[in-house]
Amino acid sequence: MHQLTTHTLNTGFKATLIEWGFSDTFAGYLADFSSLIIILLSSIVVYYIAKVIINQFLKRLVEKSTSKWDDHLYEQKVFTRLALMLPALVLQVSLVPSISEYPKAIKFIELGLHLYITFVILLVIISFLNAVYHIYGEFEISDSKPIKGYVQIAKILTSLVGGIAMVSVFIGQSPFTLLAGLGAMSAVIMLIFKDSILGFVAGVQLSSNKMLHIGDWITIPKYNTDGTVIDVSLVTVKVRNFDNSVSCIPTYTLVSDSFQNWRSMGEAGGRRMKRSILIDVGTIRFMDDTMFENLKIKKMLPDSQSDFRENSTNLGLFREYILNYLRNIPNLNQDASLMVRTLQPTENGLPLEMYAFYIPPNWAEFEDFQARLFEHILSVMPEFGLKAFQRPSGRDVQMSSVLTE
Repeated sequence: MHQLTTHTLNTGFKATLIEWGFSDTFAGYLADFSSLIIILLSSIVVYYIAKVIINQFLKRLVEKSTSKWDDHLYEQKVFTRLALMLPALVLQVSLVPSISEYPKAIKFIELGLHLYITFVILLVIISFLNAVYHIYGEFEISDSKPIKGYVQIAKILTSLVGGIAMVSVFIGQSPFTLLAGLGAMSAVIMLIFKDSILGFVAGVQLSSNKMLHIGDWITIPKYNTDGTVIDVSLVTVKVRNFDNSVSCIPTYTLVSDSFQNWRSMGEAGGRRMKRSILIDVGTIRFMDDTMFENLKIKKMLPDSQSDFRENSTNLGLFREYILNYLRNIPNLNQDASLMVRTLQPTENGLPLEMYAFYIPPNWAEFEDFQARLFEHILSVMPEFGLKAFQRPSGRDVQMSSVLTE
């Protein structure tokens, strides 16, 4: 019925033009051209009507919906690009019957419509893949198992298949014939997509072995990179360094070369503190009653040392004091290793090492904690009759010579 209506309108308009004095040939051309313009305008109007419906009514439905997947489908323009199919369908149904007397023109129009439909389908699939990526990003697993590389591979394959389909439609050959020809160009394709292929393989290894997550702190000395992973894609990994610069590292480099991931530090119970202070060996001695009572009055002795013990050294009491002090710091993991120990004596003094794990493993908070801790240790040390080792400076030599005189 639609073909009969189109043909009837075209014939009626042609008859009207002949009555107005136009020749039969010119009237036929003008009637066909007018039908073409009307159908084209109709297809455009249909598209904009569909677009208004999508932007007004469908948008409201999406906003009222409690699920998030339809929001991402709308934001990635999946529905809008589907609406691009409507003009092609209108032209496919209406245009060909109206110009049935021009077989060559019909051939080119159908070719253009097939190319257009293939291109629109390609756009819809890419938009859908983008929506899938954003929907997946709503889940917590997206940080530990990013799929951006897989989505990019899917886009590349979709574009490749769509390109082959469009070329096969344009030249009128089977897609399998083109694929047979591409087999001979496999070496060239491997060269062109080398980075993408290597990145994809590396991405699979990084994801399957849980080597890298978004938000991990990694260090790559070779590339002067030290910061947090903010993006893992098919070809590159973006790292925001602690100076707020961004390093783009090839994905396959993280598999071929070594890098340091600090994630296990947090999983182990905090950021490890392993620092020491050098004690002047000449200040280490046995405790006497006077010093012991002085420390007891100032409440600087732990409960285990409430009574005086013979052969107790000031360094031993100082170690117990620091250990008791660390055990009362809430941000230190008391379930992990926590100790205060002396190391091998050196020519610069006796190292006294503090070993603990700080929670949470925030770098700035950790450095502030360490600074305050060692400030406290250095300020308390004289109360135990101890001194930190320090190489003599020019002022020390000068004061020594003055005292000698």
